[in-house]
Amino acid sequence: TKPLGPRRGINDVAPLDSTPSSQPKSTPGGAVKSAFNRFFNRGSRDENAYVVDLGLFAEGRPSLPPGVNNTVIPVFDEQWSSIIAYSLASSEYANQFKHFSKHPSASSESKADGLGNASANSDEMASQGADGRGQGEESSAGGAGTSDGWGDHRAMERRMLVRNKTHIKHTFRDFDWKSQVTCKFVCTSYWATQFHAVRQVFLSENFGKGDTANPGGADVEQSYIESLSSTFSWAASGGKSGASFARTSDDRFVIKCISRTELQMFLDCAPAYFEYLTKAFFHGLPTVLCKIVGVYQIGVHNRVTGKRSMEQVAVMQNIFYNRKITKIFDLKGSLRGRFAANIQSSKDHDSTQQNPDTPVSDAMNNGVKRHVSKDFDENRADGSTEFGAESSAAGDNAGAGTLLDGDFLEFTLGRPMPMTDRAKAVFQMSILNDTLFLSIINVLDYSILVGLDEEKMELVVGIIDFMRQYDILKQMERVGKSLPMVVGSEAPTIIQPPLYKARFTNAMERYFMTVPSKWTTI
Repeated sequence: TKPLGPRRGINDVAPLDSTPSSQPKSTPGGAVKSAFNRFFNRGSRDENAYVVDLGLFAEGRPSLPPGVNNTVIPVFDEQWSSIIAYSLASSEYANQFKHFSKHPSASSESKADGLGNASANSDEMASQGADGRGQGEESSAGGAGTSDGWGDHRAMERRMLVRNKTHIKHTFRDFDWKSQVTCKFVCTSYWATQFHAVRQVFLSENFGKGDTANPGGADVEQSYIESLSSTFSWAASGGKSGASFARTSDDRFVIKCISRTELQMFLDCAPAYFEYLTKAFFHGLPTVLCKIVGVYQIGVHNRVTGKRSMEQVAVMQNIFYNRKITKIFDLKGSLRGRFAANIQSSKDHDSTQQNPDTPVSDAMNNGVKRHVSKDFDENRADGSTEFGAESSAAGDNAGAGTLLDGDFLEFTLGRPMPMTDRAKAVFQMSILNDTLFLSIINVLDYSILVGLDEEKMELVVGIIDFMRQYDILKQMERVGKSLPMVVGSEAPTIIQPPLYKARFTNAMERYFMTVPSKWTTI
C-alpha cells in the first residue's frame, strides 16, 4: 500500500473561484468587442474618440482650405515662407495668374519711363557677350494652373519683357470651430508672371535643352512651393545690417527680409532687371548677377493674440547649393575696414551702411544667394592651373565665416587668384556687363561673393546686394564718411555709381589673373 501523505486541514482547501491559475474564458465575440473598445477609446472618459492628434501639423492651421489639386501647405504665423507657399498653391492665386496670362504681350512693346537708356546699353552689352547661356528650342512655363501661350522660349522671353504690373494680392483667413476668424493673412506677389517666367528659365534643368518631358513646367513651380513650405531661421554672419534671413530646409533658397525702401527701389527697376535677364539667358550675355526669383509682402493679423506684423522678403537662390565650399570671400574693391575681424567693432563700416530702418545685408549676408559659378579650372588637363599652395589650408578655416577684401589679400599673400584664360575672360566680361547695368539703374554698394570649391577646383561667384540705389540718404552718408578722412586714407565705399563701378572693375582685375596653358593663344 502507498502512504497517503499529510492530512490537509479545512483552512488549507482553497475555494474553487479563487484559484490563482484560473483564467477567464474569452469568446470570439468578446475579443472583437474588446478590440473595438480599445480602438475607439470607448472606455476612457478623458479622451474624445473622434479627436485625432495632428502633432506639429495642428500648429500649421489645418482648417485652411487646400490649394490647387488638393495641395495642403501648413501655415505658420512666424514663418513667412510658409505663407508665401500657401498663397502660390491656392486657387485664388491661380485664377488671378490666369487673368494676367490672357494678355501677356499687352504692353511688351512699350518702354517704361527712365529705362530707355538701360535698354540701349543692354543691347550694346549683348553684342559683347560670347559665352553665356544657350538658347533653348522648347520650354514650358506652366505652374500656377496655366501653360497656354508660354510653350516656347520666344513666348517665355516676351513674358519676361511685359511691362504691365502683374501684382497678385491674396487675402485668406483662418476660422475656429465656431466659424469666427482667428487670423488674417495677406500675401502680395509682385511681378508675378515675370518672376514665374524667371523661375521657369533659371530653375529648370531642362529648359533650353529641347526636353519635352515636363510640359507646363508644373514640376519647377511645385518644387519651388515645396521648398518655401519649410524653412528655418539662419543667422548669417559677416554683416552688421541686422537683416533677418531664413533658409529653406532643402538648402535651395535663401529668404531675406528687406525694407520698404529697398522694395520700392527694386520694384521701380524690375522691368530693367527682367530685360537684363532675358539678354543673359536668351542672347548669351555673360553675367554673374544674383538671381532673385521672387519678391513678396506678407501681412499677418492674429486676432487671438492681437499681434500684427508686416514684412517684405526677397527669395534668392543659394549658389552654394550642393557645393562643398571651404572659404567664402565678400569683395567690394575697397580696403577701408574690410577685415572680418573688424566687422563687429567698426559700426561705421562702409560695406553695407544703412540708416536704422533700412536693413541691407552685407556681402556675406547675401552670401548664399547667388546663382552663377565660374570654373576656376575649366577644361583642366596637363597644363591647367590649380589653386596653389596658399589655399591648402582653406578647409581649416571653413567655419570662420565670410572674409572680406583685406582677408582675401592676406589669403593670397598679395598675389592675384589664378584662373584659366577662358574662365578669366568670361569672368571679366560678366563683371563689365553687370557693373554697367547696375550703374545705369543708379545702384551701388553691391559686392561679389567668391566661394572656393576645392573638391571641384572651381570658384563660385555672384554679384550681390544690388537692391539699393544712390538716393539722398546715400549721398548724405557719403558726405558724412568723407568729412573725417585724412589725406592718403582709403576712400569710403559709398561713392557715386559710375565711380563705384570703376573701382569695382579695377579691383577685380587686381584680385584675379590669367594663368596661360598650352591652349592659350598669344
